[in-house]
Amino acid sequence: MALFLSTYVNKVDKKGRVSVPSRFRSVLTGKGFESIVLFPTVNGDAIDACGMDVMENLLEKIGGFDPLSEDRESYADVLMSDAIELSVDGDGRIMVPLDMLEEAGIEVGGQCAFVGRGDSFQIWNPAAFATRKKMARERTRNRRAAGAKADGGADG
Repeated sequence: MALFLSTYVNKVDKKGRVSVPSRFRSVLTGKGFESIVLFPTVNGDAIDACGMDVMENLLEKIGGFDPLSEDRESYADVLMSDAIELSVDGDGRIMVPLDMLEEAGIEVGGQCAFVGRGDSFQIWNPAAFATRKKMARERTRNRRAAGAKADGGADG
């Protein structure tokens, strides 16, 4: 199974075009996709990106909610209504909507970070992702230390 791994930083041109890392394009084409689905993260601090298979899985999970529940409505509204399917051009680029870039704090003419997340990836402002990654490492260390204390001091 091919996964989206690692972090790549690429330039965003003035029109919002950015080259998708070749490794990520290979994962998508290996799954039979020639497009990418983008939607804002729930926090609005980045852009989620995936193949149509992941979107179908999300829709299936949403479909598992009570059809009349607010949760079902909310998740569908947040995930599906903002999603956009983009074709990858012959040069390996996508044109990200400018409002989506702006909401994620990514400047046109600046850079963005493609961050692998296994079955999907995210597009971040590189400085914002560096901060998030630092906080995530610290949180992970703290949880590991707390778990080691709970296990009687054993190394985890």
